[in-house]
Amino acid sequence: MKKGCLVVLLLLLGGLLFAGAKKEAPGGFPDHPADEPMKAAVDMGFVPFAYLNDRGEPEGFAVDLANALAEELGRPGAEIVDVEWSGIFAALFAKKVEYIVAPTNVRKERAEQMDFTEPYMDTAELIAVNVKDKNSIKTLEDLKGRTIGVNTGSSGHAWLQDNQSRYGFQIDEYDAMPSAAQAVQVGRIDGVIGDRDAVGHYAADKKELVSAILIPTGEQYALPLRKGDPYRDVLEDALVKLKKNGTLKKLYVKWFGDDPPKDSAVVNEYPGYGPPGMPGYKE
Repeated sequence: MKKGCLVVLLLLLGGLLFAGAKKEAPGGFPDHPADEPMKAAVDMGFVPFAYLNDRGEPEGFAVDLANALAEELGRPGAEIVDVEWSGIFAALFAKKVEYIVAPTNVRKERAEQMDFTEPYMDTAELIAVNVKDKNSIKTLEDLKGRTIGVNTGSSGHAWLQDNQSRYGFQIDEYDAMPSAAQAVQVGRIDGVIGDRDAVGHYAADKKELVSAILIPTGEQYALPLRKGDPYRDVLEDALVKLKKNGTLKKLYVKWFGDDPPKDSAVVNEYPGYGPPGMPGYKE
């Protein structure tokens, strides 16, 4: 074979190999290939964050946020991966997803195991009860002897465990918040606890349910990635851009109906990377 032909052949083969290789995200992140959809974990059915519409397609605040982040990062869309909450952190650690876009409260014990972006929304816990109990369950003291349902492993679950001895209620665990809420609707248990926005949204159009007790916690949502994943900073930069250009606020208004408070994490930008004061924070 002539030398010139050999060079051309090698160049062609090299080009084919290069074309077939995955492109890492800018900066060299092998777990985040730039030419593939961005894998984001949700707990499907957690309205209004992630659920299937009448066409069987995922939609909700978390779904829109995942798509907006992917677009900001130049990724070809977001791949929404449905994982029950009880297994969502394991899916992250096993690299089945790149990050979790399901609403995840920032807590110290979690921040010790994974790296969070800065917060993007404030939250609280809400207990909804059957409408027949709306006059008898108004305070936390009224929960004595009652049974409260909760999504296993959620922040509401942690609150119940921390306060069970104080208020004297029983805990009934479920794989999803709507399942616990449905048990309240049919009268099998007395109440359901969960994140304020999700429980309030679910109960709003259910004649059997009424939002009864709001529990301020001062907690916030942020996006978790694997511990030590340098892509956390890249994702946070994209999140901050969504705050600056108003996209995050628009998504909040779309799904929750009101403007966020002026000091809300929806519009507030934080110094450094990660939630200030938590493990994994970087100035």
